[in-house]
Amino acid sequence: MSNFFLKVILGFLILIGPCAYAQHIKPGKKQAVTDTNNSPEHKRRVAMELFRAELEKPAPKDIKTLTDLLTRGADIKASNRQGWTLLHEAAWQGDTGLISRCLAGGIPVNALYITSTSRTTAYYWAVHNKHEDARKLLQQSGGSFDIADGYGTQVYDSGNKYFGNFLNGEKSGHGIMYYADSSKYEGSWADDEQSGEGVFEWRSGDKYVGQVAHNKLSGKGSYYFVSGNTYEGEWKNSNEDGQGHFHWKNGDDYEGHFEQGERSGEGAFTWATCDRYVGHYEHNKQNGKGSFYFENGDIYQGDWKDDMEYGNGTFSWALGHSYSGQFVNNQMHGHGICYWKNGEKYDGHYERNVRTGSGKYYWLNEDKYFGHFENNVRSGRGTYYYESGDTYEGEWKNDQKNGEGTFIWKIGDKYEGHFANDRKNGYGVYTISPRKQKRSISFCHKCKVYKGDWRDGIKSGKGECFTQKGKLIYSGEFDKDRPKSAYPGFHDK
Repeated sequence: MSNFFLKVILGFLILIGPCAYAQHIKPGKKQAVTDTNNSPEHKRRVAMELFRAELEKPAPKDIKTLTDLLTRGADIKASNRQGWTLLHEAAWQGDTGLISRCLAGGIPVNALYITSTSRTTAYYWAVHNKHEDARKLLQQSGGSFDIADGYGTQVYDSGNKYFGNFLNGEKSGHGIMYYADSSKYEGSWADDEQSGEGVFEWRSGDKYVGQVAHNKLSGKGSYYFVSGNTYEGEWKNSNEDGQGHFHWKNGDDYEGHFEQGERSGEGAFTWATCDRYVGHYEHNKQNGKGSFYFENGDIYQGDWKDDMEYGNGTFSWALGHSYSGQFVNNQMHGHGICYWKNGEKYDGHYERNVRTGSGKYYWLNEDKYFGHFENNVRSGRGTYYYESGDTYEGEWKNDQKNGEGTFIWKIGDKYEGHFANDRKNGYGVYTISPRKQKRSISFCHKCKVYKGDWRDGIKSGKGECFTQKGKLIYSGEFDKDRPKSAYPGFHDK
């Protein structure tokens, strides 16, 4: 076709352009802006359409027409529907000047022209048409028969399919990979690897949106599990790694540090029940220092091991009690101090949450006990100091004096002997204080020492009475605290 006829056609298209555009507006649609014949935007758009139309024609094409359209605003990187660019045309015709202009304009040296039977580059057409200078120029610029640049499609033996951009034969830029198992990746590629920003959609229904590097989730991203769980945060080698936020469908929530897909480092876990832990993690479990806030108001602060209170810590009950000491497997175990809201205090040994072993108990009325405990009660040997000044030292059972012991009253009286059910029972010796010379054993005149049997705190059975200097006054039976036979000298009634 001659240049004269082409100019006539161009002029005609410019004249009818607005009318043709208006005919494509659907009835009822309101046109926002109508270009005039002289507007730069209209002229550029017409040049673009003519440029693509020219590229659709069979080679050889009219180079002058194409270059004229470039001066009118056409995009040098444009291609026809099969990927034929101005670079392909320049290689076909052996135009080295135009080849240089196309490469400088940004057309990939190995942009693909794709047909149903072949995939060819500009280099191929320079060789095919025996344009040696054009071939050398393209080769020096990286041209090749089978290295793809630009948009293309690649099908793998595995059944995977890639649709996207290539650079030097490798997937580069934006692209979509459809996997044989129905999974999909869409996003950035570099050096034939998923790298940059992308979206994974797995066959399972899981989805990831975020950064990738070297074909792995890496950087910052969000993972949506088909189960309803979500994770937002940092990734490394396709594992949650760094700071992140994991939310479970059931309402549980963790925000903190991850390492290789596990909760590790400092973090906060809040259960749907409103319980909350703030502290250190290792391998998805509470390990190290941490605080647990129970929904009922109780608080534990201290050491943890494998999700359990283990080591030294403090447990504070919402009721006002507190314990500071050793824990094993969520239980008070070892030495500790417990404070009750009413002011009482225990300082001693625990076994599995119960007072067992040596300890000291302090009452609000200033009574105190130093000795052995079993199952939270006084059992074994111990000393009880009464607020009144009295003391008992001896054996205990079930919080009662039971066995051999010594009771000393503040006034100086003393009982040494056997106890049962918290009272004098069995054989024992009662001695009146030397400071109380005018006092005597009940119902026994001038008796300062009684040696004999007792029952429920009173003399009962065989017994003997002695003076201060040890002289025997009476030896016989007692009943209900009184001598049964005549008491020498005097008998209280």
